[in-house]
Amino acid sequence: MPKVYHLLPESEIFSEFDGGAISRWVANVLRDDVAGVVAACGSDASWGFDPQRIVALPGFQTYRRWQRSTRQRTPWMLRKLHLKAIFKKLTMLLKPDDVVWVHNRPEFAAALEYAVHRAGARLVLHMHNSHLLYANPKIICDLHLDASVFVSRYLKDETCGKYAGFLDATVLYNGADDQIFFPADTKRLNESRPITVVFASRVVQEKGPDVLAEALRRLQMRGVPVEGLIVGGAQFGSCEPTAFVRELILSAPKNLHFHPYCSGKQLADLLREADIFCLPSTWDDPFPLAPLEAMATGLPILATRSGGIPEALAYGGGLLVERGSVDELASAIERLVFDPTLRMKLARESLLSFVGHFRWPMVVDNYLAIVDRTLNHSPEYASHA
Repeated sequence: MPKVYHLLPESEIFSEFDGGAISRWVANVLRDDVAGVVAACGSDASWGFDPQRIVALPGFQTYRRWQRSTRQRTPWMLRKLHLKAIFKKLTMLLKPDDVVWVHNRPEFAAALEYAVHRAGARLVLHMHNSHLLYANPKIICDLHLDASVFVSRYLKDETCGKYAGFLDATVLYNGADDQIFFPADTKRLNESRPITVVFASRVVQEKGPDVLAEALRRLQMRGVPVEGLIVGGAQFGSCEPTAFVRELILSAPKNLHFHPYCSGKQLADLLREADIFCLPSTWDDPFPLAPLEAMATGLPILATRSGGIPEALAYGGGLLVERGSVDELASAIERLVFDPTLRMKLARESLLSFVGHFRWPMVVDNYLAIVDRTLNHSPEYASHA
C-alpha cells in the first residue's frame, strides 16, 4: 500500500497542545488512515499516533534557528543543500507511488522534487496561507508538482493571479471534530445573564483582538450587558506573553477577560459557555479553524470580510463586518445582544452549515480523492512558468 508522508513546517511540533493549525489538520485527517505518516521536527503522544507513523526530522531545529538570522543572505542553492540533508531520512523511505504531501513550504517541495520523482513517488504542495506570493519566483516557476492544494478559493485565486500554473489546483477546506465540538443545552440561552462574546485564536494583532477590546469598551460605556473572553496566546501552546499581549491585558476594559491558550475538549467547553464567537481579523485570513469549531458548537459568528472567512460563512451562520471597523463590530455585537431571535437563528444556521460542509469526515473524503487522482496522474512535469 502506498504511503502518504505529510511534511509539516519546521516550526510545527506534531502535538495537540504545542502544535498549530496544520498539526491539527494532519492529526484529524490521518487519524484512521494507516497509510498516513507524519514527518516533523518533533512530536509527543497527545494525538495518540503509533510512533511508527512518525518520522522525526531533528535537523529542522537547526534550520529554524539558521533561517531566522541568515536566510535572506544565503543563496538558494546552499539552502537547498541544507534542506536535502534534513530530508534524507524521509527520502530514503520512499517507494514508487508513495506521496510526499508538503504543508505550506514551497521551498521544501522544491528541495524534495528531484528525490521524490526519482523514487517514482508523487509530490503535493498544500498551502494554508500566502507564502507562495513571497517565495522566489524562479523557484516556483521551476517547481514540478503532481498536485497543488489550497485551503480556500481566496488563497487559490490570490496565487493564480501571480502563477498561472496553479489554475488546476484543488480547494480543500478545513474542518472541526464534532465528537469534541458540539452544542450546549439550548436551555442556557434563556438564562438571565450578560451575553458572552468569545475570541479564540492566536492573540496577535492581525487577528484583531484589540479591535474587539475597543468595541467592548464602547459597549460598556453604553451600558450594553455584554462581556468578552479572549482565549489564547501569541503562539500555540504555552508561551511567554508578547509586548502586544501585555499591552492588551493592561488596557482592557472591565468587561473583557482573558484565558490561557487551550485546545480540544477544554476549548470546546469554553465555547459552549459562550453566546457569540468573534474573530475580527484585520488581515486576509486564509481559512481559520477557530470559526469552524465555534460553528460546530452552534455559536453565531461575527467576523470580518477578509481572506477566506466569507467562504466559511457562505451557507449562513454569521454576520460580517469591515475589518478594522470598531464601530461596525460594536454595532453588530449590540444587535445580537438585544435580538435573541436573530442570535438563535444564526446559531441554528451556523450548526447546519458546519454539519453540511465542514465535518472532518467530509474533509477526509475530499483528501482521499485528491490522493487517488494524484496516484493516477501521469507525471508530465510541465513548468509553472
